[in-house]
Amino acid sequence: IEGSDPVLKHEVVLVDAHYDHLGIGRPVDGDSIYNGADDDASGVTAVLEIARAMMRGPRPKRTIIFAAMTGEEVGLLGTRWYLAHPAAPIAQMAANLEIEMIGRPDSLAGGPGKAWLTGYERSTMGDELRSHGIPIVPDPRPDQHFFERSDNIAFARAGVPAHTLSSFGLHADYHQPSDDFARVDLDHMTAVIGAAVAAVRLMADGPKPEWHPGGRPGQ
Repeated sequence: IEGSDPVLKHEVVLVDAHYDHLGIGRPVDGDSIYNGADDDASGVTAVLEIARAMMRGPRPKRTIIFAAMTGEEVGLLGTRWYLAHPAAPIAQMAANLEIEMIGRPDSLAGGPGKAWLTGYERSTMGDELRSHGIPIVPDPRPDQHFFERSDNIAFARAGVPAHTLSSFGLHADYHQPSDDFARVDLDHMTAVIGAAVAAVRLMADGPKPEWHPGGRPGQ
């Protein structure tokens, strides 16, 4: 969606999720199909719905690019390809919001309708979103290093304030055939997508996220 502001339209907000999962693998209880409903069909659904919502509203000031990445599970292959063949120069990227695993509530994030942001303390993005009432909290499990475990890290290392929105509560179906649609909490997911729409609108129209001192990876 091309930005409407004559100056800010040259800045880009990238909203993405990965659409690959593990495919066919070791059977568990006779099931060898790893569907990945939470990881990460939930995120891809969010990207599509955010795009739909942004198209219904006024044009954003900054340009927004929506992308579905492949190969995240085997080394961020799609994202690495995008970095080499960007739809707009990486230097023009104002922010990246990756969305991964929002299909179930996380009690440590506040339960249904709430989500967390990886690497929250690294940039101004999280505090800016919270200051506008968007129900996003810091990652409650920094020991899991989720900031480094999704597509956002490749953009962050390229200098873009890039974070992942999630509500993964370490459920036992992670990377198992049991990560099925029947286990998705649609009310929770709908609420988180609503929060993500508000977050993307703010990043497109409001202050540009900035790294905190020492927050950018590799610095």
